[in-house]
Amino acid sequence: MLALLRWAPPLIDQVTSSRSSRTMGAMLRGISIFEMTGRLAAKRLCGLYIRLSLWALLAVIVANAIGVESIYMHVTPFHAMYLPVLETTGNVAVLLVLAAFVGGALFLLRRHDWFGPELSPRALKWTLGGLVLFSFALAGAIAMMRGGLDGIAAPYLRSQYEYINDVGRGLTLRGLFHDYLKMHPYLSMHSKVHPPGPVALLWVLSYVFGREPSGLALATMVIGSLALIPLFFWVRDMSDQRTALTCSIVYAVTPTILLFTATSADILFMPFTLGALFLFWRALHRQSSAYALAAGVLYAIMSLLSFSLIGVGAFFGFVGLWKLADPRLRWSVVKTAVVMVLAFLLVHGLVYLWSGFDVIECFRVCKAQFDEDQRNLDMLTPRYASWVYKILNALTMAFFAGIPVTALFVWSVARSEGRAKAQTMVCLLTLAVLNLLYLARGEGERSAMYMIPFMVFPAALMLERLGSATRSLAPLAATAAFLLLQSWLIESFLYTYW
Repeated sequence: MLALLRWAPPLIDQVTSSRSSRTMGAMLRGISIFEMTGRLAAKRLCGLYIRLSLWALLAVIVANAIGVESIYMHVTPFHAMYLPVLETTGNVAVLLVLAAFVGGALFLLRRHDWFGPELSPRALKWTLGGLVLFSFALAGAIAMMRGGLDGIAAPYLRSQYEYINDVGRGLTLRGLFHDYLKMHPYLSMHSKVHPPGPVALLWVLSYVFGREPSGLALATMVIGSLALIPLFFWVRDMSDQRTALTCSIVYAVTPTILLFTATSADILFMPFTLGALFLFWRALHRQSSAYALAAGVLYAIMSLLSFSLIGVGAFFGFVGLWKLADPRLRWSVVKTAVVMVLAFLLVHGLVYLWSGFDVIECFRVCKAQFDEDQRNLDMLTPRYASWVYKILNALTMAFFAGIPVTALFVWSVARSEGRAKAQTMVCLLTLAVLNLLYLARGEGERSAMYMIPFMVFPAALMLERLGSATRSLAPLAATAAFLLLQSWLIESFLYTYW
């Protein structure tokens, strides 16, 4: 990993930039990073990332040294225990996946100018397919760092906690929804605080992958990795192809996504979340009722997967308020909102007619269960009050989004201009709402991963701006390498349960 940080920026510079190198001594300290060579800009970024990481590490050490325990016997502010591990199989797998990815990236860059015309449809398909495969393989390799191959399926072996324990309940999918509230006291821990969507989704996947933990774990990784596709199209519609590719690369190596794609069923929600964001944006800007209908349907499905995902609607609201200022889009805003609401209600109405499932009563029962679980946690692993976690959860998300992503996100908030500024502010407001609505005291590294796109997109905007100014991929390469290093260090030293 350390070697990757050293050689990636110079190598990428050689492949993608024809500009001759300048000596370090000729660079003034006060020069804007946008006026530097790509290699020097990458070095400056790495220096920033290292300093921020050391400050974060110091804060964690001090907090634990003085006895601050946001969760009993855990490393504040994370839902994780300090448990170093060195698993040869996993580390070798990580190196092999990285070698294959770097080789594929260099192969592509020798045939396509990153800063030239957009990729052809055929080249784009191969590129997106490669990114999906990379996300799948690297997430599996990281999971193998704890327990080898068994580390991938390990989470689904804990049947008393996981949705997999409830696959088959009710005998049919209709029976699952019809009897969900009756079966509630006997469900697994996670099912008790969620609607039946996750169990139903795993049930459908079991027809292809089987019901064994290993098969459903692989299915989870496949579905989670496919989230890169709607992410790309969402960002491309909001910006351009190069920014979308940048965002997809950064997203794939963001610690939250990389660490939990193979170890958390919550990754199953990401394709639906990103698909809804993409369809909403397209419905609004193409003034399409069909896209609005599809966006509303996906949003309804999200509400059947996790009640927390309803908060993503804050993005729809903020974008709608922003676009109302544009006379050309006012009617589209109203039409999209009306069609999405009708589609949302229609889906829930059809589910009720099909199975008798009452989503409102389910929410009430799940909320009561959540409150009971919180009381039990206070007896087993004492935690601070909920209001404290509005700060701690944000800090945890900032760290697990990746030090580089957080730094670039803050930079985008402060320095972006024009349309990018408006988009970044919408993402910032959405994050603020999602943080307030997230109820759990901890575990946000995994269960609040739906916040990640709203951090990665502004970060990608800033990276693309920097790459275009320097005509180099070195800043992106350095950022991706640092994110990989951070993910590897987290998995090597912290046990995150999932």
